[in-house]
Amino acid sequence: MVYAYTGDGRQPEQGQADDQYPGVNPPPNTAEYQRANYGDYTTNEERERQIAEQQWAMQQEAERAAYQQQAAQQAAQQVAQTAPPRQVREKNTPAWLEAWQDPMAGADAFSPCICTADLAGDGEFRLVVATASKKMKVWNGTSLTSEHDLLEPPVAVCTFYPAEPKSPKRPSLAIAAGTHVYIYRNLRPYYKFTLPALAVDEQEMEVWKMARDGQLSPNEAWDELANLRDAGVSLTSRSLDLLAMEDDGAGGGTVDGLRTAYCAAQAPEQLQHFTSITCMGSVRKNMDEWDATSCLFVGTESAELYVLNANGSAVKHSVKLPSAPVFVASTGLLDVDYRIVVACRDGRVYTVKNDELSTVVIELETQPCGLIRTAKQIHVACMNRVIHCYHAKGKKAYSLYLPAEITCMESMEVTRTRAVRCLLVALANNELRVYNEKHVVSKFDMMEPVRGLRFGRMGREDNTLILCTRGGNLQVKIMPRLANLEAVSQNGPPPEQDIPLAVPKKTKLYVEQTQREREQAVDMHQAFQRDLLKLRLNTARAYVKILKDGQSPVNESRQGVTVRLQASVQGLGPLFKIRVHVVNTGTEPVYDVPIAIVPSKPEMYELEEYIMQCPALLPGLPYIDAVKCRQVDPTSGASEIRVIVCTKTSPVPLITGPDQDAPLRIHGLD
Repeated sequence: MVYAYTGDGRQPEQGQADDQYPGVNPPPNTAEYQRANYGDYTTNEERERQIAEQQWAMQQEAERAAYQQQAAQQAAQQVAQTAPPRQVREKNTPAWLEAWQDPMAGADAFSPCICTADLAGDGEFRLVVATASKKMKVWNGTSLTSEHDLLEPPVAVCTFYPAEPKSPKRPSLAIAAGTHVYIYRNLRPYYKFTLPALAVDEQEMEVWKMARDGQLSPNEAWDELANLRDAGVSLTSRSLDLLAMEDDGAGGGTVDGLRTAYCAAQAPEQLQHFTSITCMGSVRKNMDEWDATSCLFVGTESAELYVLNANGSAVKHSVKLPSAPVFVASTGLLDVDYRIVVACRDGRVYTVKNDELSTVVIELETQPCGLIRTAKQIHVACMNRVIHCYHAKGKKAYSLYLPAEITCMESMEVTRTRAVRCLLVALANNELRVYNEKHVVSKFDMMEPVRGLRFGRMGREDNTLILCTRGGNLQVKIMPRLANLEAVSQNGPPPEQDIPLAVPKKTKLYVEQTQREREQAVDMHQAFQRDLLKLRLNTARAYVKILKDGQSPVNESRQGVTVRLQASVQGLGPLFKIRVHVVNTGTEPVYDVPIAIVPSKPEMYELEEYIMQCPALLPGLPYIDAVKCRQVDPTSGASEIRVIVCTKTSPVPLITGPDQDAPLRIHGLD
């Protein structure tokens, strides 16, 4: 085959070769030329070598990848061993869920005036709140179903199941106000129980009889009643109203007219003495069921505790208390065995056991402001920000110290897999805490202070918390079923003991001293004992010398006579008074005891008398005397004066004071 090339050796263009050299083909490129003329000259050995090199490179790459993977695994294992264990975060379940809130409810009530009950017998627990504005409000769920007017400000609200055989049972609603207990059935007035009248003092009856007959003027009757009040006589409300009309000092004309009109209107009426209710509660009669028959009990201002019958129409038992009760709590069954714990105004907690006042009395530091009674414990909230927990027999278990004043307190019992009993505490700093024994398991803040708490069933929800704030806001919270109220146990060693101590390294000197102590332990102990005995001997010698010289503040070396001396200086100068106080603490009297006052520098002081004569020092009776002293030169400084109690039979004084190391010094003023 013939190929055409240009003059410079380059291959001609395709068209150019066809035009200049017809019938001549252009030359091929180098690769095509070699394959066409020389063929493939690569030998089999070269091909095997290339294959071997490729396999070796692939093997090296695989080994390198395996080494890197092994190194990464070892590093991960090392990090896992040195790093702290991974903590699995538990699901944070809130302790309370917001169910409902009504800021315009007007529920300004305390804890005793809040309760929930199945008033209609349909299984729906309704909320009853007796407010300070003499209103009784009833909520069914979130709707206000009824509102009733009360005749007097309520003290407590309670529900009880009367003795009736029909089913389903409907509880009666009792509202304590003044001297009455108003009982409602089906939210309608049913019965009014009045407290028994008290005996009127005869002197008070005589004063009102004389005022009615004109033998005493209204002002004279006022003076007589005031004297009776000061003498501790329990007066009736009529007398107390008259005593409230006091003269304000601006003029007695108006007060005299008021007293005259009051006596003219009240004197002809029969004098009666009624008391008022301070607290109320209920106790089950003979069965421990939530709808079992129960009885009311009330505490009065006259320090009486009345237990009513099952219908609330008569007094079944009465117990006289040492003081007026303010908080009550009960447990047990009335016909079997029951306890009523009463916190009174005298700062004590008493227990009524089976119609008798128990001897178990709990003394409180301050006045109580809350009381909770469980099966075996009594929780008392005090006004000094402390909650004390006592055993039922009066032994103190523990105390909880809170950061603010306690406004109210409520018990909380949740029954699940196991029963959990907690304590709800509302504080004045808008905080509400939940305690499981001594541990805080939950706390949250409110917008304003809480005045009333009630935990129980509302609607068909068992664990419901009702809160009434100071501004009348009504809030309802629900506890989730997964809420954790278990207290975290703090048993075992403290975490501080796991921290290693900064113990210094053992130096050569320390090792040598330790070795020396081991080798010479006997000699060192003998030297220590010898020095200790010498110290005791010197102390005994010094004490004997003080007793012989009469320098001790207490002398016990004169035939059973023990005298104690105290001397002091009264005044600022230059006139002073030296006051001497001598007591015979022995068993034998001492007669004709001279007491000498000896200044160390006689030219600096002038004494009224230098020797005071004590006729007798009887055992246990102090002898007190004083002598006037004048400092001659107030600018001369101070000097010591000694007081010596002597006897006529011994040259050694009974006692000398003050101590030799701290003499009585008198300082003058410039």
